[in-house]
Amino acid sequence: MSNIKKYIATIMERQSIADDAFVFSTSHVVLGTYDDDNKIFIDRNGNEYVNMLSEESLTTEIKYSFSNLIELPKIKEIMGNNFPIRDLIGEYEAACKRIVHIVSFTEDYIPVVCHISIDNIKNSGENQLDGNVIENSEDGSMDSDLERLILDAIDGKYTIDELKAIKSRLEETKEEVENATSSIEIQIEAMNKGESFSDQLKKELINKQKAQTKPVRKTLPKTKEVKEESTQEENKITSDNKIDVEDLYNKVTKTLIAQDEPARRVIVELARKEMYSRKKREGILLTGPTGVGKTELMRLIADNINKPFIKVDSTQITCPGYVGTDIEEILWDLYKKCNYDKDKAEHAIVYFDEIDKKGSEKNDDVNGRGVLNVLLPFIEGSTYNAVSRNKNDSKVQIDTSNMTVILGGAYTEVYKNLLIKNQIGFDHEKSSKPVYRKAETKDFVEHGLMTDEFMGRVVVIKLNDLNVNDIRRVMLESDESAMKIQERIFKDLGVKITFTEDYVNAVSEKAYDKKTGARGLNGIIDESTWKAFDEVYCHKDLYEEVIFNKETVEDNTKYQLIKKKNKK
Repeated sequence: MSNIKKYIATIMERQSIADDAFVFSTSHVVLGTYDDDNKIFIDRNGNEYVNMLSEESLTTEIKYSFSNLIELPKIKEIMGNNFPIRDLIGEYEAACKRIVHIVSFTEDYIPVVCHISIDNIKNSGENQLDGNVIENSEDGSMDSDLERLILDAIDGKYTIDELKAIKSRLEETKEEVENATSSIEIQIEAMNKGESFSDQLKKELINKQKAQTKPVRKTLPKTKEVKEESTQEENKITSDNKIDVEDLYNKVTKTLIAQDEPARRVIVELARKEMYSRKKREGILLTGPTGVGKTELMRLIADNINKPFIKVDSTQITCPGYVGTDIEEILWDLYKKCNYDKDKAEHAIVYFDEIDKKGSEKNDDVNGRGVLNVLLPFIEGSTYNAVSRNKNDSKVQIDTSNMTVILGGAYTEVYKNLLIKNQIGFDHEKSSKPVYRKAETKDFVEHGLMTDEFMGRVVVIKLNDLNVNDIRRVMLESDESAMKIQERIFKDLGVKITFTEDYVNAVSEKAYDKKTGARGLNGIIDESTWKAFDEVYCHKDLYEEVIFNKETVEDNTKYQLIKKKNKK
């Protein structure tokens, strides 16, 4: 097996724009092997893909195919050994996603391909193919990204390390440069003949395809749906993995109050992930203020479906080679928590908390966007060498493909800009939930400083803000509310505990004012009851009831004790 060549391929997603025309865009980039006899690329999960321009790809209902097959050693040689392969694939994928491919057919049913750069479309401000790809400025010099790059390098705007990275990227994109040169030659020829660029390009491609490509059928079959074997296998429902949505929802919402709709949505998404492996390539981004129950929701779900759960503080994660915690160490912690059961660890729920703190305006921010880029292959599924922090333990390979990846953050700046201001009055604000318009990807990019690549890999689910009434419900209804915990504690001492209605209202108001959501309840209730607990604990069998009221919230010495009738 060690002699099998490894390749990196771009998996293309096809969309039909007419009976005889398609748009291919990059779905993802993945590592795998190539079957030269059958002309099939096989990714590391065993999924098989035909070539994007093969007859099977263009004449059946196959949605996914491969393109840009590159040997792994060649990529490593271009980028240098200091680049981890997962980071390399992430950067390469981002570049591939900026190119779309339009395939149409000649009258002889020969496929004609046109490659379009999203950057060129944005720079030219046009949505048409005719005309120059590179525009000329008034002084006659080419106003291209490449020339600006050269000028910036000459002006000393890059460090040595940045220049080395740029050099590696340029070497990697040698084929793109050759394509650009070819495009310029075609444009020169077109201008000499007084024709448009697209007409001349079409002629060049027809001549090339006549020499290299056999004719293929033009019309797609309309009556019979043909699917890839790998896709059928990938999307197969496994009854053993099915989640009982109704049962899990009922259990979770007995503890997590005022989050019925978001909880249901999360559970449904998890059920889909368990049934369709492709869905596991997406993460779930839980948003909402602190204290609304993001972590608690996932902990309850993990407990009830018997899956390991680990919470990771995203603020401590850094890129490999920098001071902090890296992915390999996090996976070791998970592996250890699962009692060194690799299979159990590979099916865990991993929750990256405070991921919003990694938002940054700078692409070279290693502790910001750098970490987001590191997480991309983790979400999609990659294999890591998990190792402990002291590096003394032996490494173990952990595959994240079957993990449930959850990310959480408040994203205060995002939702502040989405608030619909149709409410007036302070009291009204306390008793009513804020109303927001639905957040879009651009909101998280603009105000949350997230990357397009990161947001493209997550499903966003917002938990509800908690008003005073919601916090009050948490106190009274949740199985694990701080109030019910105190009732159990005092009951173990043989003492009944009574919370008056004005006590409940006062605690709810205080928690709301502290802006800590339900999380602040524990501290407030613990602070207001500890004096009474001290008295009851130290005088066993003396009291039968303790009563807490509104005054106790502000002064924990003001509670009422009722002695047992047979005690003086």
